[in-house]
Amino acid sequence: MDSVLPALLLVLFIQYAPTYSQLPACEIENATMGGDFNLTIYPMYYKVYIHYNVTVSGFGENATIVLSSYFNGSAVGMWLNNATDCDGFKGNRSMYAMEQWVSPFVIGDYVKIRAFVYTMNGTYVKSLTLKQMPTTTTPTTTEVPTTTTPTTTEAVITTKPMGTTVYMSKATGTTTTAATTTPNSAPGISSKPLLAFVCMLLLLVTVPGL
Repeated sequence: MDSVLPALLLVLFIQYAPTYSQLPACEIENATMGGDFNLTIYPMYYKVYIHYNVTVSGFGENATIVLSSYFNGSAVGMWLNNATDCDGFKGNRSMYAMEQWVSPFVIGDYVKIRAFVYTMNGTYVKSLTLKQMPTTTTPTTTEVPTTTTPTTTEAVITTKPMGTTVYMSKATGTTTTAATTTPNSAPGISSKPLLAFVCMLLLLVTVPGL
């Protein structure tokens, strides 16, 4: 078991380490930029360890197709049908060619894929750049709270005949009652009849014969 573990770790390291080939990228010299053919790559964004379909079409019959990928001047990634003398794909195709390229485990910001097409009419080259998916930042919105100051309105309610004054605050919903005491007049004996009785008594005493 101890002898198997280092071998497995070496295999994993080789599989997932960045793939920078020691061979030069495949190319055809003296190629003219452009040409009457199409180059497409799917998926369209550069990701870690992804299989990409590189398609060349519309170039006619009996053409030599050369595909390569590079970053900072060095071949990168792995072509499933890799050539033996250079890093990339080389083969003869008619009208249509699709090959698979695998991105490395560690990637840079971009990678360039080149397609060379050699026909009787000349040699042409086109290239596409795979970039990483752009990240979008959602702007944060800060809400400023609004403060509303309640307006207090007092209503004065006077209840008669008890003489109680009620103050009601509409804003707070509280009621303040101020009791006003009004003296009540209790019924008593009038002083006028008593005074008349005293006057008659004095009259009887002072006037003889009455």
